[in-house]
Amino acid sequence: MKRIQSKLRVLALAAGSLAITSVCANAQNTFHAPADLVLTFQNPGGITGATQTLTVALGNVSTVFRDGGTFTTINIGSTLSGTFGASWYDATTLWAGAAGFRGTSAAVTSTLDGDPHQTIYVSKARQSLGTAGQASSTISNLPLNSGTGIVNGINAVKGRIETAGTTAAFVEGVSTSFIDDQNPFSSPGVQNAAYTDVAGGVQGNFGASNLGTNVLGATGTVELALDLYRFQTRSDVADPTGFNQTNVGQFLGTITINQAGDVNFAAVPEPSTYALLGLGAVVVGLVIKRRRSAQVG
Repeated sequence: MKRIQSKLRVLALAAGSLAITSVCANAQNTFHAPADLVLTFQNPGGITGATQTLTVALGNVSTVFRDGGTFTTINIGSTLSGTFGASWYDATTLWAGAAGFRGTSAAVTSTLDGDPHQTIYVSKARQSLGTAGQASSTISNLPLNSGTGIVNGINAVKGRIETAGTTAAFVEGVSTSFIDDQNPFSSPGVQNAAYTDVAGGVQGNFGASNLGTNVLGATGTVELALDLYRFQTRSDVADPTGFNQTNVGQFLGTITINQAGDVNFAAVPEPSTYALLGLGAVVVGLVIKRRRSAQVG
């Protein structure tokens, strides 16, 4: 599918849709599917919400994030404020990261929505504002044969929101959540490997500073930016997308969270889009040169 530059359309949901729910046994969450990317929050050592976690369902990893489809999600500002305090975006102890996968089998060689089984999606915090459409983070290759363990870890986290009733934003106590277990710290503020084998973690933390206003394809004051990567862990299945690099991260785009709690995803533009941008720059340059020549003459 042709990748299209996509942005968040902020969807104002009814208050009931954002209600905090408790885990209901055997309940199917209509706001979350097994193939969804989830955005998780934890606030270890924080003043407010240190004992709480938040999981948000963002949509299908393959058809939305890999293929740059229309990305529509919810504004989670009120949930973030209610869980982690009104100034959640200034809390250096508040961390967020994204993870998902397509397919759990280590034996089946078929694909799901164009992803081989155990294709993994994880985020990495941008180190600087950088350039929109280009990664500003570094992510290590995954260890050999790590697919099953990482999938199991992500599945443990996703399993909680899956049984959370009907909510896209699920708040749960640390004591029952797996977010802290799968996103541990080696010391305060220093991430250990996430989901057992993702070196350096998948989270970024908030703080007093921000990345700027109306940047990285988002509107408003951007408080956190996470680059999203895709890993094919199977060496026995050809990647239908043509990437075909086992355990190597494929940059897909950038997830941002602004001060209002809007979540946005800007996909990597198609090569043809870059070509058009380059052609535009050439045309502008020629126009400027012609005007200057006319002034000299």
